Amino acid sequence: MKTLKRFLSSITFLLLLFPVTSAQSSASIKGTVTDQNGGSITRAQVVLNSRSSFQLATTTRDNGEYSFKDLSPGVYLLEVRAEGFATFASEEVRIDKGEVKELNMRLSPAVVSASVVVSATGTVQRTDEVAKVVTNLDQQSIEAKHELTLAEALRGVPGVRVQQQGSTGALTTLRLRGLRNFDTAVLLDGMRVRDAGDINGSAVSLISDLVPVSLDRIEILRGSGSSIYGTHAIGGVVNMIPETPTSGYHFNTGFEAGSLHTFREHIQFSGGGQRVGFNIAANRLDVRKGIDGNDQYGNIALAGRIQVNPSSTTTLAGNFYGTIANARVNDSPFALPGAFGTSQLYPDAIAGITFEPDFNNPDQGRRNRMLTGSVRFSQLVDQRVSYSVAYQHVGSNRRNYNGPAVDPRYVAFVPFGDFEFLNVNRGNVDTFDGRVNVQFTRSNLATFGFEFEHESLFQSSQPSFTTFNNTTDRQRSYAVFGQDQLSLLEDRLQLSVGVRAQSYRVRAADRPGTLQNQSAEGSVTGDGAIAYLFRSTGTKLRAHVGNGFRAPALFERFGEGTFGSAGQVRFGDPTLKAEQSISVDAGFDQRLASDRVMFGATYFYTRLQRVIAFTGFVVDPLGLGRFSGYVNRPGGLSRGVESYVDASITKGMDLRASYTYTNSDRFVSGLGLQPEYVIPKHLFGLNWSQRYRSIIFNFDLNRTGSYIAPVFENNFPFRMAELTFAGYTKGDVFVSYERQQTETLTLVIFGGLENLFHQKYFENGFLAPRTTFRSGVNLRF
Repeated sequence: MKTLKRFLSSITFLLLLFPVTSAQSSASIKGTVTDQNGGSITRAQVVLNSRSSFQLATTTRDNGEYSFKDLSPGVYLLEVRAEGFATFASEEVRIDKGEVKELNMRLSPAVVSASVVVSATGTVQRTDEVAKVVTNLDQQSIEAKHELTLAEALRGVPGVRVQQQGSTGALTTLRLRGLRNFDTAVLLDGMRVRDAGDINGSAVSLISDLVPVSLDRIEILRGSGSSIYGTHAIGGVVNMIPETPTSGYHFNTGFEAGSLHTFREHIQFSGGGQRVGFNIAANRLDVRKGIDGNDQYGNIALAGRIQVNPSSTTTLAGNFYGTIANARVNDSPFALPGAFGTSQLYPDAIAGITFEPDFNNPDQGRRNRMLTGSVRFSQLVDQRVSYSVAYQHVGSNRRNYNGPAVDPRYVAFVPFGDFEFLNVNRGNVDTFDGRVNVQFTRSNLATFGFEFEHESLFQSSQPSFTTFNNTTDRQRSYAVFGQDQLSLLEDRLQLSVGVRAQSYRVRAADRPGTLQNQSAEGSVTGDGAIAYLFRSTGTKLRAHVGNGFRAPALFERFGEGTFGSAGQVRFGDPTLKAEQSISVDAGFDQRLASDRVMFGATYFYTRLQRVIAFTGFVVDPLGLGRFSGYVNRPGGLSRGVESYVDASITKGMDLRASYTYTNSDRFVSGLGLQPEYVIPKHLFGLNWSQRYRSIIFNFDLNRTGSYIAPVFENNFPFRMAELTFAGYTKGDVFVSYERQQTETLTLVIFGGLENLFHQKYFENGFLAPRTTFRSGVNLRF
């Protein structure tokens, strides 16, 4: 807390010191935003970005005009968004001291969007400059799909496997490029959001409750990103970019209801001017019955952003995002004798024959709370130098519980009664981030940064399986990183190299004396990317190679428990090395038909060079008499091909299709490489969004191929069956009708079906919802 107070005091001092710099320049950018016929576009959002991610936003007036005044001399990119039009991103705009630059921009409803992204390098780039693989889902695309959760909005993105084990609110995971569910870093405005109480220290326990509220866009970077974003970015990152406040006042509210007794209400209010702006939103989601009538789920999400621009060179921005969720949880599926009486290596998963699906448990559930808050101060010192300092806190409180009650229909499955328990995990992660951007030349931008992170984990169990119950363990990490970006040959050739060095300091509630003086080993990662654009043909070739890493979780370092006659047993290892990977990808992007069509393909390869695994051993490597525990060992590998097509052939049309082939293997001691669980070889996605006057039609089709997953017996000898679950096709369709009630008030009525083809399928043995219906109404003014 003292550290946070000192940080905020420093920010206040900077705010008092630097506003005087606004008097040093009076440059400005102004212009008009029009449609393809020259008509003015009102209330279009215009965002001004510097290369170092300094950002201002405004909206066009009734005549389509916009302006940014009192700007510092330098290089900027402008991005324009308006409902019903493709996103427009300008070329570089260079302004000198005292210059008034006029830039008129014309939007088209029938081209593939050309937006800016920040997730590839941590700095602002146009999509045609990016050397890594990034998919951008903007607010219009997310809203057209009418998805209830963030994870479902990501279905169909190349290389992304989304799995939801039951009704809305059930365990949901994201896997990028055939890797594990904790190999994805989740970010909020470029800073990691993770649960220190998670067994792997990842965001897996949080993903089920994340909803797309108050977001400008979601950027999905595939491939290693640890040199910039640190731990867990082995498979890539999912970066949630908050909506930037714009001038004027805007209000959005809505209500919807549907099958499974699902209800959702949301409200959003934003406003301000060029100096101060705010955006606050709330979302409430209730599933009062669920698949079996007892899968209740409730989630309240709050999000927002406050941005203050004391001068044209300084920005102070604060973000917050929080969820409070309660969910009933079913008992897990279990293997039946039929799974073991066959000669098949991976028997087919057949409900009632090889496995019993999940079944109702009347008093088992979870209660999760998560709050993320951050503040970032940014300043453009001059045309060459800028810097930012940021602080973020992520707090999580998870309660998993089970009572004695048993559903009378399933008494035979639990003949000895149910096991009562209450587990509490509280995690806290505090992150300080500072970075300096130096524009050495017009074509060379270098970034130097430092990061400090402190995390803690409190654990409590009833009944207790350890003599050290109600304990708190802590870990600190320090990192320095750097990146150099080069733009050569009239910006046709893009090069970037990065490096990161990370060290760790651990402190446990209980630590054996023999390990008191041993320190955890640090991590070093590197990254390089290259892209070349043939402007005459619209062809971009790109390649990327880099390391990823995952810091050992506190549970992996200090886990311990009591096991029958063995008594107290330690299985954590404070000296664990971080997981490390090497990944390579190469591909192309091609624009055709005057930017109406864009397609591309990427080959990817990732090898997990070192992982952390739980295993048994005869001789304890720590000399503590353990018979099992966490150790470092070689990992598996994943390779495959991603492909996509984006098209906007006619006015109001937005078509996206993707196909991913993945061959993923895990390493098993004594057996070598074996097929990875839950990863299908084939994924196909298609999204067709069509606007015709006041009607918006959206069709989402996703095909998930068959995959292997483990299912355990629920009684002795608790054997594991590796079953092949059949693939499935999920189709969703929604239709919206927009009516302009007044000049400023818009009414939207919508309705649609999910799982349109009424497919019955199981995810890891958990029954998924069949056809469901939802409809609702939104008001915007």
